Amino acid sequence: MFSMTCRCFIVFAISLLALSPIAFYFKLPLLFYRFDGTYLLIIAHMQKTWASSRLDFVSNPLQGIGGLALPQHVLLDPALWLTAHLSPSAGPVVAMVWYAASLAVAICWLAARLGVSALTATTAAWIGLLIALPYIYTPPGFDFLAGVPSFAWLILIQIAAILLFLDVGRGPAAADAARIAGIVLVYGYQIHEMPHFVPVTLVFVAFFGIVCFVAAESWRERLIKGIAALMLAGLALAVYGRLIYGMYGFAKPTFFWYEFFPVRIGLRDQSFLITHEAKWPAFLIYGLAAVGAVHAGLWGNRVFRVFGWGFLLFVLGELALILLIGETWKGPRPAYVDIFAYPLYCVFAAHVLAVALRRLGAGLSSPRRRTAIALVASGLPWLVLIDAATPPLERPLARNLNPFIWPPAETPVSRLLAADVALRPGAAFRGRVASIAGSDYDPQWVKVPFVNQHNYDGMSLFFSGNDHRMYGLWYYDVPTLLESNQFSSPFFHLVNARLLNAPGTLDIRSYETQSVPNDRVMALLGVRYLISDKRLPGRIPVLEHRFVESRDLFVYSVPDTNVAGYAATQTRRADNAREAIALLADPLVNLRQVAVLTPDEPLVSGPGAPALVETSHSSLVVERGGYRVEATSPGTSLLVLPIEYSHCLRPQLTGATEATPPRLLRVNLTMAGILFTGSVNGRLVLRYGPFSSGCRLADWHDADVLRIGEVREWPAPR
Repeated sequence: MFSMTCRCFIVFAISLLALSPIAFYFKLPLLFYRFDGTYLLIIAHMQKTWASSRLDFVSNPLQGIGGLALPQHVLLDPALWLTAHLSPSAGPVVAMVWYAASLAVAICWLAARLGVSALTATTAAWIGLLIALPYIYTPPGFDFLAGVPSFAWLILIQIAAILLFLDVGRGPAAADAARIAGIVLVYGYQIHEMPHFVPVTLVFVAFFGIVCFVAAESWRERLIKGIAALMLAGLALAVYGRLIYGMYGFAKPTFFWYEFFPVRIGLRDQSFLITHEAKWPAFLIYGLAAVGAVHAGLWGNRVFRVFGWGFLLFVLGELALILLIGETWKGPRPAYVDIFAYPLYCVFAAHVLAVALRRLGAGLSSPRRRTAIALVASGLPWLVLIDAATPPLERPLARNLNPFIWPPAETPVSRLLAADVALRPGAAFRGRVASIAGSDYDPQWVKVPFVNQHNYDGMSLFFSGNDHRMYGLWYYDVPTLLESNQFSSPFFHLVNARLLNAPGTLDIRSYETQSVPNDRVMALLGVRYLISDKRLPGRIPVLEHRFVESRDLFVYSVPDTNVAGYAATQTRRADNAREAIALLADPLVNLRQVAVLTPDEPLVSGPGAPALVETSHSSLVVERGGYRVEATSPGTSLLVLPIEYSHCLRPQLTGATEATPPRLLRVNLTMAGILFTGSVNGRLVLRYGPFSSGCRLADWHDADVLRIGEVREWPAPR
């Protein structure tokens, strides 16, 4: 029996590892499907250049005003590390092979532990791979894992944690200790790699942890499992609790939930297998899995029975939750939790197919016959190579469905911007780019600028190969005021939403976009170039780029950009965020000279505060994880930097005298200012991680004190 099982898995592994690189190679350049997949590639590309070697999260100078980067160490994912260090053609292929192998291991390991045969396990793995990954373009089942294949690695981590916990209490103490240590290692690794996804994965792991508890063979085993679960939960809360709490608490959904574009959730959003984007093979697997789970629950071994009923209860619970919150929910759809149950769908679907074959009389008793069937089962997937006959970009509508090709093309616009403002570690900051192009591309989405701009970018990519807004600029190290990060600062969101978007604009959780020109505020925030799809009155573009007749792109310069710091000589006090926004919006307030301060800075604007003067010199250099600042002044100066303030931004500054050391403070709600006398020199280093999480809670406290969530209205025009 062992020999047959071993042979079956060996045949499967050889076939999988031989077929996958060939099939994926013929799908270039359309691997990492659509925008989400391309975003993974660009994040890896950016972190290779800008992430520090520490496990803390640092600033991202290519997005927004240099605040906290997306809290995801993508380079801890072996596949994404490879995409960053291999060529743009080899990297995605190798990465996709890694993800295919990860998903196959998760499915086969689960199937083997639930007690199904090796042939059924490998069949389940082939089902899971072929309907979800791009062996055929587009995947015949559903697109999610083809677009975000890193979830295959996450799925393996969750399955590993559950199966290790399933065996806790079933062996000697040393074995239990090793299994608990394994859970600590795999889940600790995930928390460091993707801490922002921990609350989502914990729903799945906690539920099936309870299933493992029910599947225990004795009360002694349950007692050991219970103690282990309490130890693991206590350790996670002690080490990572404040990190996750601050990450989710100090984010714009906490304060500006009322501005989000409402997304209605329906029953089909329970699983990616049945969403409106899914196709009939995915529907079939969904139905077969339900039947297979019932069969396993009635006639399987003990563990298989408990997991069968547990799986059905999990699915029904998700559907019930959608019925309860579907009309009011503004967060991610439940399918993001359900995707971790994907190996269970595959195993139960393959199980019911095996049962059906046995009842139809397909003899599987002979070892030789089972080996032959295993060979045939591993050979049939090679038929996907028939799909390699047509090059991807020559397929009908391929670029229409997926204009986000990799790598983004170089265009006259990207060349100009890269030459003038591209960043390099250790080089001076030279300004950012803001794009308002496409804000009214489709009248029905004019209240949701990012949706309009995203649709417009598809057109731009179709004709030029570059979106000229996000990854098409980041790839060439061009910083943008646009930020893609669901954990961006709510202070930055408030300034951006109220001053660079039209009144009543609806927001998208993960993006900070701009839709109206405002040179005064954009210059303050470090914008040097503005991109528009229209001619702006009274202005001459520095570059015009035509996609096709009647579709043009115009690049305008923004005068007097804040690239090395504005030296404010006056201050205005705001008691709360509403007053601060009103001052920043007032065209009579010269933001080149005036800094808006909040009440906690009496030494700057209160009685006895020193007179502020212009600096003699200032410079701002961008480094990995922070910035280097140097400035001189004939007196006391307040240098307003084009970077985001946070308590996580650690000042390592020296001044002219020890009596008046430089001070870092919040200016203009969201910007970092340095108050110094004579001179200042040093670094500003942003750090946020498991052992430096209190700083984000301090930012949250500032937001509460200034009541930023109460600024629901846009400032009145003057």
